[in-house]
Amino acid sequence: MRLILTVATLCAALGLARAQDIVPPEIVRFENVRVDGDVKTVTMGNAKGHYSLSCNVKADGCITPEPNKNYLLVNKDTRWKIPGARDFITLASVQNWTVKYNKGINIGLVPEQKGGPDKLGMFLLDTTSGGYERETVISDGPIIYGTGLSDEDRRKAWKQFWVLMVKACASQQGPDALGLKLAKRCLPGEDICTIAVDANLVGVGGIQEPRKVLVMVATDVHDQNTQLSRMVCTWPARGKQVCRDWDTGKLVTDDRGQ
Repeated sequence: MRLILTVATLCAALGLARAQDIVPPEIVRFENVRVDGDVKTVTMGNAKGHYSLSCNVKADGCITPEPNKNYLLVNKDTRWKIPGARDFITLASVQNWTVKYNKGINIGLVPEQKGGPDKLGMFLLDTTSGGYERETVISDGPIIYGTGLSDEDRRKAWKQFWVLMVKACASQQGPDALGLKLAKRCLPGEDICTIAVDANLVGVGGIQEPRKVLVMVATDVHDQNTQLSRMVCTWPARGKQVCRDWDTGKLVTDDRGQ
């Protein structure tokens, strides 16, 4: 009886040890992508949160994940085996097929449904609040900035974005509210007037939920058709406000606030 108990205890201990070797990855889906020069930034997310991942476009594993497809988010602790696979998936095994970044936190992306080595991704995790503090951006979900565009293309991009904001505001808040927001405000003694329109847009910061976007336009007090500046403020996370110059995509303010 003692021998049977000893064997049973040993088997249980071995089973527990094997179970402890298994560290499942998070399941994430593609949300957003942007490319700035040689740097590609993709946003992956799930119900728990969102991850901003960057890679060098010239490096192996700098993939653009497919929409509506599950990916395994592989970190240094991951040890997982896809049903039917022979080997465990670890960060090192993904790096063997792609690349290893020597500085920063490496993160691998593996399709949940088996795919070839060309489908594997290797990225650096952006730990600065989802990358919202980047000095210059060219887009943020539905917001296309005028960064690097010619004057003609910038005019087209601004018209498209402004129409998007006006339509969203009218739909969400009603035409009366939109009319008040489009009324220019000119303070005594100032040589500028301002217009401010806000609406909730989906995809800001790679988040597939509505987030507030505020657009402020400063015009010449004597000629409202002369726009002096255009600024976009977003709230990509709770308590996080980011404002950028629309024409350049450059960071203007990065404040804590509602």
